[in-house]
Amino acid sequence: MRTISFRAGDTILSEGDVGDSAYLITTGSVEVIVGKGDKARRVGTLGVSELFGEMSLIDPGPRSATVKALSDTECVATTFDELVESFEEHPERVLEIMKALTSRLRHMNELVAEMIPDKQGLRDVFNDWLDSQAVDRRRVDKMLHMV
Repeated sequence: MRTISFRAGDTILSEGDVGDSAYLITTGSVEVIVGKGDKARRVGTLGVSELFGEMSLIDPGPRSATVKALSDTECVATTFDELVESFEEHPERVLEIMKALTSRLRHMNELVAEMIPDKQGLRDVFNDWLDSQAVDRRRVDKMLHMV
């Protein structure tokens, strides 16, 4: 793990970039932005003791958001290998990551509900998509219950 400093206004992560590390804020604050250009939308702010970039530790796909420092900010950065080692030494930290992911999913559900007021959240959007496809709903339901 390493400590990294950012100045106010610095872009820490860019949506679409491949990531391999997560960041724990030790001082300062950041804003989280989804979308690019005219479609960019601030979806939240994070402060001391909050984590971002954690999805890349589970799935090394493209970053889902841009994160910019709102003030001078210091973070502890960790990679997947460092995280696994940390979990082996401190298994209770797994629960903290799960809490952070669950919180983000709830927040995203709220954002979807705001964008599409007649829907209750991601489940309704997903169900509408399934209804528009030639999909065997029983098979999908069975797969979802396995997860």
